[in-house]
Amino acid sequence: MPAPLIRGLVLAAASAPALSACATTASTTGSSTSSDEAITAKTVGEKPADDATRIKADASAAQPTGDPVLIGQTGGLTGFMSIFDGPIKQGMEFAIEDLNASGGILGRPVELVTTDNTSDVSKIQTAAENLLEQGADVAVVSCDYDMGGPAAGTVNAKGILAFGCAGADEFGFKDLGPLTYNVNSGTGAEGAAMADYLKAKGYTKPFLITDQSLQFTQTLGETFTERAEEIGLELEGEEDFQNSDASAAAQIAAIRQSQADVVVVASYPPGGPTLLRQLRTAGVSQPVVAGSAFDGVYWLDTIKDPGDFSIVVATSLFGDDLSAARNEFFAGFEPATGMYPTFGYSMVQAFAPAAESAGSIETDAVRAALDEFTDEQLLIGATTYTSECHIPTPRPYHVVSYAGGTAKVVDYATTVDIPGEQPC
Repeated sequence: MPAPLIRGLVLAAASAPALSACATTASTTGSSTSSDEAITAKTVGEKPADDATRIKADASAAQPTGDPVLIGQTGGLTGFMSIFDGPIKQGMEFAIEDLNASGGILGRPVELVTTDNTSDVSKIQTAAENLLEQGADVAVVSCDYDMGGPAAGTVNAKGILAFGCAGADEFGFKDLGPLTYNVNSGTGAEGAAMADYLKAKGYTKPFLITDQSLQFTQTLGETFTERAEEIGLELEGEEDFQNSDASAAAQIAAIRQSQADVVVVASYPPGGPTLLRQLRTAGVSQPVVAGSAFDGVYWLDTIKDPGDFSIVVATSLFGDDLSAARNEFFAGFEPATGMYPTFGYSMVQAFAPAAESAGSIETDAVRAALDEFTDEQLLIGATTYTSECHIPTPRPYHVVSYAGGTAKVVDYATTVDIPGEQPC
């Protein structure tokens, strides 16, 4: 069995009003939305259809034999990217275990090979080349364009397919070419879904804080802003932030001077939770909404009770995901970092049926099969690719509240209008 992830925190039992109802909460540092507005706000909470599946073990399948199919991962298995790439690795291990229990790929056993770039940009190419030296038949790279893009380019140049889950819309056919596939709907979809959700819940004056240290968070802030302007949300202010910043004094002062009724944070741990703690300590009480980089519970070490804080994310690891397959998956272990194991699982899961359909693990054959995917049901959800688009159509999002230190799904969010290039 794959080794368990670091055990998540034991969450506090107390709970507080979640974002879906929080528009009635008074703010001590800005304006609030009235009860009438909250009650009459458009509802987006209808539970979406379950479009996810897991690889099913087949007791009647023959034991896989012959030379193994080598699924490779190159990424930051140590260093700051390990909080993402480690869980991705575990998801890959679960998928490989499930595949081998169902006959492998083309009757051959499946094995995982890895290389660690230690989250060091200068080591990305060497680590990717080392993966190829181990004979990897396909590569999974880091779920960030800055870290995963160069690795994908390195393996692609040698004729090897790459899978990733970066949020940037450049991660796919657009910038990396025909041999790279993304299982993430993209940060553009996430940012747009956040804006649409706030609009639907009656908020009108968001304040945006954008972490400038990664392209993912920059894109999240940019697409939130573009979509917010399109739907009539009036930004009350914007502040930049660096994940390593020790002080949030400037951001706190700007929020206090605004009439914001909600704060949007485009950041990630560890700096994002530190920022959130400083906001709450300073008395900023407006609801705070963030993206999927906060998924999980490991960051609650930094702030035990983040107050009225919610995230928009593809999955829920708390037993209340809209998908029965994902709830079953997460019940098998105790992840600390949310959706990333499902990305790892889904990247292996996508390669397997494409290879079976092609009757080969050769790159051109598998690529042709992947380009025919139409609502292919992966653990992460329905996935479509075409010969010129390798980023899936946006899937439904869960709104997970952390109010009172207890994480739970309180609503759902969707979007169909995404600024910039549209996915498949």
